[in-house]
Amino acid sequence: MKPSKVVLAILITIALLVVARRASQRQVPVVVETTTYGELTLSHTCNHIFKGDNATADLDVTVSGGLVPEDAVISLYYEPRTMDAIETGTRPARVEAITIPGQALVYRVVVPNQGRGSEFSYRFQLEDAAGRVLATIPVEEIKDKPKQLWFRFEGARSVVLLVGHILCMFGSFLLMVMVLLTAFEDVKNRAVRIRLGKQTLWATIILFLGTFPIGIWLEYQVYATYWTGIPFGHDITDSKALVIFIYWLVALYLLRGSALSGDPRKDVIGAAAARWVAVVGVVLSLALYLVPHSSGSF
Repeated sequence: MKPSKVVLAILITIALLVVARRASQRQVPVVVETTTYGELTLSHTCNHIFKGDNATADLDVTVSGGLVPEDAVISLYYEPRTMDAIETGTRPARVEAITIPGQALVYRVVVPNQGRGSEFSYRFQLEDAAGRVLATIPVEEIKDKPKQLWFRFEGARSVVLLVGHILCMFGSFLLMVMVLLTAFEDVKNRAVRIRLGKQTLWATIILFLGTFPIGIWLEYQVYATYWTGIPFGHDITDSKALVIFIYWLVALYLLRGSALSGDPRKDVIGAAAARWVAVVGVVLSLALYLVPHSSGSF
């Protein structure tokens, strides 16, 4: 491939990955919840994520407008978070908040680290001595079905693995773009066809390295899980990565002659089909990269 086309492929890859990165990154917003009881205002900032194997979840409630009544307490109720509609029937844990030394109007509950990837739903309640609920954070929308906040414990990523993962994703997508550019050349030409096959081969290899050994180990470091996509789960991030890899593995099979032995006659498909396989592969990969990470499940 001409140097000018290599440079063009690099520029296109950078532009596409910047767009895909911005579109696919789902930022978890900081949530501030407030409630009132008489002249008191209680507020809580939910940061959602607590990173580090030894990190604790420090959950604070700030009180303004006066003092909490002497016979009242602020209690935290938390339980494992589930996406299922089925009720588990397990009673949530209850912990009374205590004031922070030097900050009399800030009440805190410290939840010990429960392990990487563990998620919890929670709420605060202002209760009197008889256990009656005076106010909740967040505000109760439906009686006896309080709205819940959530937090999660995550482990720390290895910088080396993260850099390796990014380089593999960049390298594989760069090769995909080069495949696309090559596909618009004369693919009936033997040399062009062989180049198309070799580019597909290396795109598949680098994609495999970034997705599986490196990607899976990164997931374990953060969430203590190895794979939560199909066929073992329904996580979109893992599942879309598997779909992309399977497509390029199939493309490699279809171009196996050009890719592995340098003989286009051994390819499963002809020149026209090879062009379409390349175009569809790049479009599919880009479309799936645009799907936000961990945005849900199938």
